[in-house]
Amino acid sequence: MKKLLVALAAVLVTAATYGQGTVNFDNIGVNAPIWAPGGTGTIGAGTLPNAAAGLYVDSGGGNYTLVPGSTTTFFANSGAGAGYLNALTVTVPNVVAGQPGTFEVRAWSGTAGYDAATIRGSSTPITITTGGAGSPPGLPADLTGLQEFTLVPEPSTIAFGVIGGLALLLRRRK
Repeated sequence: MKKLLVALAAVLVTAATYGQGTVNFDNIGVNAPIWAPGGTGTIGAGTLPNAAAGLYVDSGGGNYTLVPGSTTTFFANSGAGAGYLNALTVTVPNVVAGQPGTFEVRAWSGTAGYDAATIRGSSTPITITTGGAGSPPGLPADLTGLQEFTLVPEPSTIAFGVIGGLALLLRRRK
């Protein structure tokens, strides 16, 4: 009986691992750069401090969660590679290989992640069929349909900047 349970557990673990879809988290293959605030230039390692991006999957009802292991940095801070991500191949939990999933690419500046960043942006949602299906497993899916997007400062950041500027002007008048 023990051998049967161990064999069943091994089969279930193998099936669970095999069933997850894979995605190439890479915006250079689809030519969709990520732009700095104001659209003045692409993001790079030196343009915005601690600039990073992550792949988010719709876990149901428009609630997007970060795919584990999908956070990456930008390829370069100038030239042809600026605005493009260091490519990763990520396994998407709870999305079966060969089945569609809805994804967003989110980028931010800061060390605390997207939700805490004051400068951030996200792509429009894209639906792609994940890779990894077949025997041997197939190639990961590309982010076909991804469009370029621009990071923007949060409104509170802009408001604080305006208040600070007014305070400097008032102080100068006295």
